[in-house]
Amino acid sequence: MSRPKYKRSSISQKMKQLFVGILLILIVYMIGNIFLIGKIREQTLKDMDKMSTLYTNELDSRFLRISRKLFSTIMEKHQADSVFWTNVRMILKSDENIGYPVGKLRDMYLPNIWEYGQEYQMFLYLGSKDEYWHLSLSSQGAYSAPREVEIAMINQVKEIQNSSYSVKKKWNIVNCNGENYICKIAQTDGVSLGCFVNVKSILEPFSELTEGENGYVRLVDANDKIVGMITSAGISERSSSENMGDYSICKTLSQAPFAIQMKISTEQMMKVMMGSVTILGLIACISIGGIALIFVKMKRSIIAPVQAFTRKLENYGEEDYTFAITENNLLELEQIDDKFKHMIHQIRKLKITIYEQELEKQKIEMEYLKLQVRPHFYLNCLNFIFSMIDFKKYDCAKQMTSVTADYLSYIFRNVHDLVPITAETSHCEDYLKILLLRYPDQFEYYIEVQKEVEDAVVLPFLIQNFVENASKHALTLAKKVLISITVYPEEHNGEKYVNIYVSDTGMGFPDDVLCKLQNNENISEDGKHVGLDNCRKRFYYYYKESGKINFENSPLGGAIVDIHIPYETGEKYETVNRR
Repeated sequence: MSRPKYKRSSISQKMKQLFVGILLILIVYMIGNIFLIGKIREQTLKDMDKMSTLYTNELDSRFLRISRKLFSTIMEKHQADSVFWTNVRMILKSDENIGYPVGKLRDMYLPNIWEYGQEYQMFLYLGSKDEYWHLSLSSQGAYSAPREVEIAMINQVKEIQNSSYSVKKKWNIVNCNGENYICKIAQTDGVSLGCFVNVKSILEPFSELTEGENGYVRLVDANDKIVGMITSAGISERSSSENMGDYSICKTLSQAPFAIQMKISTEQMMKVMMGSVTILGLIACISIGGIALIFVKMKRSIIAPVQAFTRKLENYGEEDYTFAITENNLLELEQIDDKFKHMIHQIRKLKITIYEQELEKQKIEMEYLKLQVRPHFYLNCLNFIFSMIDFKKYDCAKQMTSVTADYLSYIFRNVHDLVPITAETSHCEDYLKILLLRYPDQFEYYIEVQKEVEDAVVLPFLIQNFVENASKHALTLAKKVLISITVYPEEHNGEKYVNIYVSDTGMGFPDDVLCKLQNNENISEDGKHVGLDNCRKRFYYYYKESGKINFENSPLGGAIVDIHIPYETGEKYETVNRR
């Protein structure tokens, strides 16, 4: 039987084909760059949106702290040790020698420069004496503001004197000499303490994101009326009906009745995109040049010697694979044969080494996934404790401190692959207690672990991730949701298993997410559902085929996570001491 004949080609022909293939790849690469540019544009907008969110949050935080400081100071009237009211009474009692109490008040508000910024100016107005004092150090180094601004603030105080307390709590717009200011005023019994800031000072940090000819940032009120706007030409009075365009961002303030609207200039976008295009083009040119040099080098150093070597091999029979070498000029082949045998031995050893390294790599990946799914909201807990202490709710602060300590203790002291299931459910209960302290009456929970499986062990944070997902959705609903965790024994194929059943009475999984979960597909797109995805990966990495997770929605409403794992006791694991 004759051997089938195949179309043969030389090494040079193969290299030419390879060169054509690489050129095609480069063409595809350039097409991909066009697509990538669009993605860069989207990512640029996302990055600028994140930066504007940081600015907005900081601005909201300043407004909240200023409001709290103003009204808490005004409400200290009946406190004998109030520095503010002690000095105010000294001013009210005397028409002379008021330099001392005014100086004390100014010293009191001197730290505001570092806390809020020098652009936020505090003032005091006494209605009974119709006198105004500037309490903040201005950028010119004096305790004063332009006389027109002082008059405008006095008029604003008089405007709201007959208003209710709730109306006075909002930030008001004051126009002076063509410039807009927003101010907050707290007052009682003719004593008014206020703070004002130029709108331009608020918008300047945002203007860094909108540099360019047609970019701008503006502050609008609740009626979408422009309060102030900064463009490349400075302060502008452009119409509020102007279309913001494609490259626009809007951030609403939660602590004041205003919104920040930004339009990113086309010039700014093109600057970012052209930089990326230049880099990509440079990479393409370098790649083409590098490939050409590699082909020249390969032809001289590899192709020519191999062609000569091939011509010598033509002296051997077609079926002869022993290559009986008798010529000294083919001694290299004998050396290759010896090296090949040695290489086989080394490969066997290397396979063992690679297998051990792969196990270590998987262990590291496992630890990384564990770190990813651990909760990171302890800063919110600390802020809540601070707020409770600030409002003198010491019992609530004490309770939050205790629960948070238990919660963090479980996270930082857990160094084992598996933990007792009772420790995991207790950790879940600590998490739910923290949420209920922060959001009372938002949901209820029920936890039950049957005695038969109390000594079972489970992956740490396995249950907590699904409970966290249920509770986050529960906080967004108007109705009160029940979150339940039940753990009980079961049997599969004669083997003892543990069933962990996590459910809630909320809205359930979205259809698209549920479909992907049931088909074991990736759901962590765009940074969402990372916790669920990592938890599922850890689960199947550890339990493999012996464990199973079922995701479904209850016909009565709500999400269900049904977990089945082999029953393992905690005899070989150290018990987690949580208290």
